[in-house]
Amino acid sequence: MTIGRLRAGLLCLAIIAIGVFPATGSLHAQGTTEGAIAGTVSDPSGAVVANARISVVNEGTNQKFETNSDGQGYFRVAHLQPATYTVNVSAQGFSEYAAQHTLVTVGSVTTVDAHVTVGGTGQTVQVTGEVPLINSETPELASTIGQVQINSLPINGGRWSSFALLTPGAVSNSSGFGLLSFRGTSELLNNNTIDGADNNQAYFSEERGRTRLQYSTSEEAIQEFQVNTSNYSSEYGRSAGGVINTVTKSGTNQIHGQAFFRDRDNGWGALNQYTTLPVKDPSTGKFNNVVYAPKDWRKQWGFGVGGPILRDHLFWFYAYDQSKRNFPGTARANNSTNFFAAPSSDPATSCTGATGTTKDVCLIQSDLKLATDTAAALGPPQFFELATIG
Repeated sequence: MTIGRLRAGLLCLAIIAIGVFPATGSLHAQGTTEGAIAGTVSDPSGAVVANARISVVNEGTNQKFETNSDGQGYFRVAHLQPATYTVNVSAQGFSEYAAQHTLVTVGSVTTVDAHVTVGGTGQTVQVTGEVPLINSETPELASTIGQVQINSLPINGGRWSSFALLTPGAVSNSSGFGLLSFRGTSELLNNNTIDGADNNQAYFSEERGRTRLQYSTSEEAIQEFQVNTSNYSSEYGRSAGGVINTVTKSGTNQIHGQAFFRDRDNGWGALNQYTTLPVKDPSTGKFNNVVYAPKDWRKQWGFGVGGPILRDHLFWFYAYDQSKRNFPGTARANNSTNFFAAPSSDPATSCTGATGTTKDVCLIQSDLKLATDTAAALGPPQFFELATIG
């Protein structure tokens, strides 16, 4: 009992240690699950400003990073969680420079070149930061899929990684299973990570979950993902194809969430007039072919919500996703007489008093005899519903 409590206590401490963010930080490296802000500080004449003070603040969590520009006026703040930031630059004898709503994306460096003006203390030049159209900081060929695409674009089944097809050089493989090929390489040579952890299905060398609708990570939990097609850093490793680098959402100082529900039902669609099923008319005793449409539907729902536990320091986020689908099983008998090996007599008479497996076998044989008699009345081939699961 004491050991169990000790382990539980250590686990809680580990969770808290992971969740608490430091108040300030000065960082000089960049990880695969983070982004960075870099730039050069210059004065109105274009001369660089050394030893300028740079402060970067996360607008959602108030996490703060500080550093100074070097002798060439260059600065770089890394290990930034993908989010929007406010960049403040101050130097003695110059007005303060503030770039608000500067977007940082996973695996990328956002360039903020601060042009400070001569002025006194208390004067501030404000600009709105934007993601540069051309990446001039790193050599990889990559694009980022964010909340705009995930929330706005339609997708069959809600599998978020399918949005990687928006990247130039990415195509779906010819087998039709939804796997991705980059630059013509095999779909088995890609690498997929979520929050830096391996997200590859080891046996098939494919993305975990493969192409199934049910997936280990809900789209509501995805913040954004970067699709690297070529020239990416060796830190991603292990692949000759493409690299999908994904990060999940985190809570902020504001409680925020959303929910979704998708419903696909063949009852809303047109009927196939060539798919028929023999039905006995009780008034005449004859079998007539009627249009046959087995029930087929898919339903998917979920939600994601997050907020603060300890404002500016500790946050939470929860995502839930579930899907259901019935799978109607329908078979066509090209030669119904041979397909349904009818017993010589009605087996239903031998099912009386039977239990367990014996009774199940008797009932199946009875159903097959009815189908065989129906097929003989109409002549092959016909459609027969064998089972509907759901």
